[in-house]
Amino acid sequence: MRTFKAQLYEICDEVSSQFSGWSFVSGQFKNRTLKHTDLVIDPGFGFERGTTPVQPSVCIDNKRAQKLCKYVFGANASTSIVNLQTVSHLLQQTPEELRLGFWIVQDRKEFLSVGQPSQIAQGRILDITEARCALIAMMQDGIAFIDNHYELGSEDGLLKGLPAKYTTRHVNSPYDQMEKFKGVMVCIAHILYGDFDFVERYQSDDFNTLFPKRTDDLDRIIAKLPEFKKRFAETGIAI
Repeated sequence: MRTFKAQLYEICDEVSSQFSGWSFVSGQFKNRTLKHTDLVIDPGFGFERGTTPVQPSVCIDNKRAQKLCKYVFGANASTSIVNLQTVSHLLQQTPEELRLGFWIVQDRKEFLSVGQPSQIAQGRILDITEARCALIAMMQDGIAFIDNHYELGSEDGLLKGLPAKYTTRHVNSPYDQMEKFKGVMVCIAHILYGDFDFVERYQSDDFNTLFPKRTDDLDRIIAKLPEFKKRFAETGIAI
């Protein structure tokens, strides 16, 4: 008998086939048609006893940015990440009651019989037999957000266009594209197209952020700037 996870992954495979260039790989929807960057829609699955939340985000994985990130920090990271809950007011295809995330369960009737969730919560709980339509809507909204907020025509245009510009759904959902490690990755993007001064400008007190900056990470980048500058002057690429 197939597990709940296997059943849902089979549905995800079928959903991905509805969108040209997309596939379902390792729990994420991916588009690898661009040579320089992978586009990702991560549903945010977290399986536990026949249930999983769906908390989707879009990720932009530029290959050179990931290479530079791994060189400096020893690990990869997405070049840009946007949680779709943050921009729920921009979503058009996902039903309104599901735009802040939802749950897929193996047996909704049995799941609801165990507890007594509110009517609002009940509206955000889908039986696995209902998952396909919700996941298709998630993909449509994710792809639309990527198309509308990232310059995909060229790698240089993509990097120079970061961070993605958008409004958030609520004052309590701050625009966070320059915060924490997301801000570090914007610095990585600037280095890739030769803007080496940006890192120190971002680290300075003149550049305001909501949360404390990751100064240790920024110091590690700054320590390697002479190397990146030299290579860029000689070859036109930082790494």
